[in-house]
Parts: sequence; structure tokens; C-alpha cells
Amino acid sequence: MEISNTRLARLVIIIVLLFSACKKDSKIEEDVPTEPKTEITPVTTKDAHPIADQSIAYYNNAFLTTSGSTQFYKKSISDAEKDYFWCQALEIQMVEDVYLRTKSDSHKTLIKNLLNTFIAQNKDIGGDYKWDWNEFNDDILWAAIAFARGYHITKEEKFLTQAKYSFNRAYDRGWDDALGGGIWWDIRKDDKSGLSNNTAVITACYIYEATGEEVYLAKAQQIYDWIRATLYNSATGAVSETIKANGIIKADANVYNVGAFISAANHLYKLTAIPSYFDDAKRSVDFVKNNKTVGGILTHSTRDGTWQSEFARGVGEFVRDNNLWDLYYPWMKQNADAAWAIRRGDLNIGWNQWTTQTPKDNCSALECVGTVVMQQIMPASKPGIVEGGVYRFTPKLNSAAALNISGTPEENKANILTWDNQPAQKFRVTSIGKGYYKLSPQNATSFFLDISNGGQSDGTTIKASTAGSGKSQNWKLIYDYDGLYKIRSQHAPLSLIKLKDKSAEENIDCVLWKERNDDSELWFPQKDQ
Repeated sequence: MEISNTRLARLVIIIVLLFSACKKDSKIEEDVPTEPKTEITPVTTKDAHPIADQSIAYYNNAFLTTSGSTQFYKKSISDAEKDYFWCQALEIQMVEDVYLRTKSDSHKTLIKNLLNTFIAQNKDIGGDYKWDWNEFNDDILWAAIAFARGYHITKEEKFLTQAKYSFNRAYDRGWDDALGGGIWWDIRKDDKSGLSNNTAVITACYIYEATGEEVYLAKAQQIYDWIRATLYNSATGAVSETIKANGIIKADANVYNVGAFISAANHLYKLTAIPSYFDDAKRSVDFVKNNKTVGGILTHSTRDGTWQSEFARGVGEFVRDNNLWDLYYPWMKQNADAAWAIRRGDLNIGWNQWTTQTPKDNCSALECVGTVVMQQIMPASKPGIVEGGVYRFTPKLNSAAALNISGTPEENKANILTWDNQPAQKFRVTSIGKGYYKLSPQNATSFFLDISNGGQSDGTTIKASTAGSGKSQNWKLIYDYDGLYKIRSQHAPLSLIKLKDKSAEENIDCVLWKERNDDSELWFPQKDQ
């Protein structure tokens, strides 16, 4: 049968339309939207602390000199010369205390600039970064602490290199077997002081944390053992100032020296979990609290240093690392309030005599450091975990999620799931003493948060296990400001519980990992009952 041209044309049009319709349907099918992902939002809590913010702002207004990226603290209000070596180091440590509270990029930049300027201003003859010209071992160790802490904050390798050089130089020229060991205060070798030994322990601990090089931990413990045997009073907690070359001990237990000892003991406890370090630190805190105050207030009668800043830092670290807020917070607040109350009205800076109004004279930068440090280590309101309380642990990176135990009692793991008020997302926190806790999931109350197979390597799975006698079920809950905490292992003291993936999505595993100071390590505990 013959088909006309008209009919053929119509048939072609119909076929084209049908084909087009099929293509259109296919396109629609491809474009069907998928279920949108729930937006993940981080925890945004913030501890408002205007006094702490103002204290560093006023201090910088009075003493900080800035020319581009060159920044340093001058000697006093009317003396524009840079502050001396060890004084500048203590002032930089003050800013590092500020950063630990604020996590502010501007404070991190200030720390970088201060440390770089310190290097430029204190070069040895020939222009290198060695400090052989400085005869005092404690001087270069105060600087070493500033550089070691600066490395942990900025991750600038040259700061770690400087800290290692400083420790090694002081140890190599200062340690010998005279007087049973210890590091000489200076190259004349007239005495071995707490100043040159407590600082060495602190520095070595920071370097060990950064590098994992066991030699630094071994030397930190070696030096500490000498301090404890020679300068420390194990009955009272007092720390003598120095021992002369002839063996005579100068028994003055100055607050700054005791404070540095507390930092050293607490740091070793943090790294080793050996209980005697905790006991030593606490004994020294109580010694100062009960014997070196006026009506409970830390104060100094002469204008010859920071006096309180090293102690304020030491007690702040000890209380924060071991959740001792109930015990010491009221006393710490009493001192923070006293330090703020005595500041001078024109510049709003306070000196080291916290029971007397600051005079409107030529205050030095160094004598005003303690007031700033005290505000930084003192949260505006008392933090702390309630013994026996049941908590939800929300990861900072995902405010809608919670730490969770998934699986059967025999085969389980810790991960994060969207909060649904389930027993597997709630943990009873039980103190076992000296800053450590057990965390029991409420869906299996005879189980405790644990490390899979007792592992210590990065990426080891976290799970729940029946009660055991090992350290793998023991955890520190360390306050990190803004309501956030780190969960540190006693079994692997350098490591924390963190999210395996920073995406913080549903079902991300929780693992053990060496501390990296990032948001995947932070948790927001919320009390359920």
C-alpha cells in the first residue's frame, strides 16, 4: 500500500514527539532530588569572661611595643627598652596562658611575633640563635618553656628547635654528679636551684609531648627525682630555693619556685599517671594556700618579679587537669578578685601586691604579669564534672550527636549517633581518685568505656567492656574552656578519645589518638540526672 507524503510527514512528527516525550521523562527521573543531608553544626558554647579579656588588653596597652610584626614588651611604663631575656620569656608565657583560654587567632599571631622578635633581639655573637652569652641556666630554660609552648600552639618547627637547643644546652653545661645531681644555676657553679631544675623538668616534658623522644621524659624524671630528694619537703610540700656548692640549703620556699615545682610534678603525672606526682603537687598547692598567703591572698611585699604568676599557672594546670574545681575554685576566685580589685584606675593594670592598691608610678611589665595570668586560669564560673552524674557527651563538631555504644555486649564499639535520649548515649561518671574516672554506658551498667585489646596506637577502637583492673578503663576529663572537655586515657597518657573523621557524620567511630589540639578531640558534657 502506498503511503502519501502527507501521511508520512504526520507519522514522522508523531515518532519525534514520542521520542522527545521519552527523553523528557528520562530527564525528570534523573533530576528527582535525593533526601537532603542534615546540616552538621558544631557546638558553639562560649564562656564569657570580660575581666580576663580586659586584663590582657589593658596590659598590652601599657607595655606592648609593636612595629609591623616586631612585637615585644618594654621594661616599664616609662622605659621603652625591651624587657630583659628571662622577663620577656615570662611575659610571653602570660600570652600563651591567654591563648589557651581564648584559642584566638590574634593571640596566636601575637605569640608568633613575640617569639620571632625574641630570637632576633637575643642572637649570640655571630648572629645565630644560640644563647651561650647568657650564663644563667634558668634564664634559657624560662625561654625554652615559652618556645616549647609556642610550638604546641603554632606548630612552628623553629620554636621546637629553639626549645630543644635550650634544654640540651642547660642540661649539658649544668648537670653533674656534685650534690647528687641537679643542674647548676649558672656557669660559676655556686649553687643548684629550684629555678634551674623545675624549669628543666617542665621543658623536657613539653619536648617529650611534641616529639615522643623518650630521652626527654627520662631526663625530666631524673631531674625531678633530684629536686624531690634535695629541695622538696615531702612532709609539708615546701620547695627550698637552692642548695649551695658546700651543701647548705637555703630554705626559703618562694611562691614562684613552689609554683614551678607544681607545674613540673603535674606535667609528669599527666605523662606517666604515676600517683606520687599528683600527691607531691597537691601537697605543694596546699602548702602555699595555708602558709604563704595573707588572709588567703597571694601577695608580695617587694617589687622584684612576678611572684605569683608561676604559682597561678601551676595551680591552674593542676586543678584543670585533675578536675579539682570543687576543692580549689573558691580560693582561686578569691585571689582573682583581689588581683583585679587593686589595679590602678588610670591604666587598669595591677601589680604583685594583691592586698594593696597599685601605685600610679613607673610600674614594671614583670610585676604586673601575675594579675593577668590569674584571670586567665580562673573560669568566670565554676566548671567541673559531678561525681556519680549521668552525662551525654556531645562532640564539638556535631551539636546534634552524642557519644554512643553500638552493637552487642560481646561485639560493640563507640561512635557518634544523633542524640535520641537512649541509654547507650548516657554515661555515669564515677571517680576513682586523683583525677581519673570510669564511664559506664547506661544500656549496660556493668560495662565501662575501654580501649579495644588494650591498644595504645593511633586509631585504636574505643568500646565498652566488663569491669577490669587495668588502666584502659580509666579516663581524665580535662576542662578546655568554653564548657568543653578532653577525655584522656590513663593507659596511654599522651592520647585522647577523638572522632576518627572530622566530618563528624552519623556513625563515625571514636578512636584513641595522640593529642593534636583540634576540635575532633573536644566534647561537651551535659548532665542528664
